[in-house]
Amino acid sequence: MIVVGAGPAGSTTARELAAAGVRVLLLEGERLPRYKACGGGVPLRTARMLPFPLGTVAEAEVRELELSLLGRHRFVRNAGRPFALMVMRDRFDALLAEHAQRAGAVLREAAFVRSIEFEPARIRVRADGFQADASFLVGADGARSLTARAANLGVGLAECAAWEVELRPRANVHTHRAAIELGYCPWGYAWAFPKAGRISAGIVLPLEQARALKSAARRFLERLGLGAAEVERARGHKLRFRRGREPIADERVLLVGDAAGLADEFTQEGIAYAVASGRLAAKALLAALSGQGDARTYERLVDEELMPELRAARRIARIFYGGLRRAPLPWFGAARFLPPLWSSFFAVQRGESTYARETARLEPLAAAMERLLR
Repeated sequence: MIVVGAGPAGSTTARELAAAGVRVLLLEGERLPRYKACGGGVPLRTARMLPFPLGTVAEAEVRELELSLLGRHRFVRNAGRPFALMVMRDRFDALLAEHAQRAGAVLREAAFVRSIEFEPARIRVRADGFQADASFLVGADGARSLTARAANLGVGLAECAAWEVELRPRANVHTHRAAIELGYCPWGYAWAFPKAGRISAGIVLPLEQARALKSAARRFLERLGLGAAEVERARGHKLRFRRGREPIADERVLLVGDAAGLADEFTQEGIAYAVASGRLAAKALLAALSGQGDARTYERLVDEELMPELRAARRIARIFYGGLRRAPLPWFGAARFLPPLWSSFFAVQRGESTYARETARLEPLAAAMERLLR
């Protein structure tokens, strides 16, 4: 078994398979720990899916959310207790890969995959300095997945653009507060997440606005008073979203995490779904190895267990961003004074509920909002 990519999805897949006694080769194109463009917000529901604590890599516990409308009308919502951890992806990913190794997976670093060849009896992966063969292949190689292109999977996934910056602020920051700026048209948001001695900030916008990312991020940082902060790193990247039945598996190959477009269109968060998809991938492959089906079982599991949640998140995104586009100030003000929305959001992030469950519970409110947007 070969897993390409040692991010949250790949390392989770490798760990679960190795723990079940499967020989797993986990390939990572760089040496760990390595920088990854990502806000680093990890919902607490992610921790519930992992059999080890994240305290050693948690840089902050967030329990407050500050929102603004392009820098104005700021307000803060206090969740009462943490709903997310803030991590640096270099340390977080290294921890997950370490646990995959402890379970028995073989990690090969600086092994950038150059080509994938499909033969009747095997899949051959050629990486820097070596090649390896396997019966099954897991593509955990992100939104620009070579595995997806080689296997003709992930076709038709929706995309958006993001820009992420790591900053060293000149003053102390609220270590328990994340800042979100709304008001971008037709949708999108900017964020500033607290870390130990630094801030991860960025912006996500529709793909057609990718050229505007840097300037929009700069204006956001200036509004936060961070325009003069030292910039350690800055990088753009794509996010992908699976909205329907876009193919993410065939008989021998499957895609997990960002490669499969398994991210939430409301918050654009993908780490929780990366870990969840890694677990489902291992479940499907263990069944295939025992003669029960093939790797396509994974796609069925994703459709049953993850897609209802992602569809609910997309519905929330359409309502939320649609309202902000139609009537920014009234909609923003309404969101501020609707406590059920906030309790639902925090419950989902903690893993105490789901988007699907909360939209069903608040169906009259959701339906009324949708009618207003017609």
